[in-house]
Amino acid sequence: MTSRLKQILAESTKTYPFKIGIAGDLPEGFADRLESALEKFVVVKMSNGKKTPIQKRPLDFPALENERATYFETELQYPTTTQVLQQYIKNYCSIPESNIIVRNPNEPQEAYQEPKSDKPYEAMLDSAYEDSKDEQKSVGSMRVMELLKELEKARKERHAPDAAGDIKAGGDVMKSEEDSKKKMSPMSGKGKKK
Repeated sequence: MTSRLKQILAESTKTYPFKIGIAGDLPEGFADRLESALEKFVVVKMSNGKKTPIQKRPLDFPALENERATYFETELQYPTTTQVLQQYIKNYCSIPESNIIVRNPNEPQEAYQEPKSDKPYEAMLDSAYEDSKDEQKSVGSMRVMELLKELEKARKERHAPDAAGDIKAGGDVMKSEEDSKKKMSPMSGKGKKK
């Protein structure tokens, strides 16, 4: 049972993915230094650095010219923001501000860098409109009648008294003053004494 619990806990652990980009040539052993810096946030997974070719203006580093960039994809167990992580790595690894970028893979900038599909664009205006199937029944006066039927059905299924007939008229409730004196006291549960 404990091994199953450990498995469930291991599967339910949330991780936080980040993409770390470093511009320029990296010194020997930089990946190990970066991984030791990230241990503060509990590294779950870290890829080897992927180097880009030298570019006139790297996309993530527009202030630099004729540089290559190295990207590390990481998953951390401890939550943090991209700004905090970028400042921490910059200070820990002594990297200039202009040579580091940290992104979440779900950011829009990452979507722009995805390879485009070769599928031709097709406008939705040219496609045939699907006919609705009974949507008119779920709006307007038709929905009001349907709702009233549902409420009536729910009222009939309920066992609580309501105004339709379970409550007796006022004259039947108090027949006489003597009957009310014979009734039990609600506080003590004993009959009232004269």
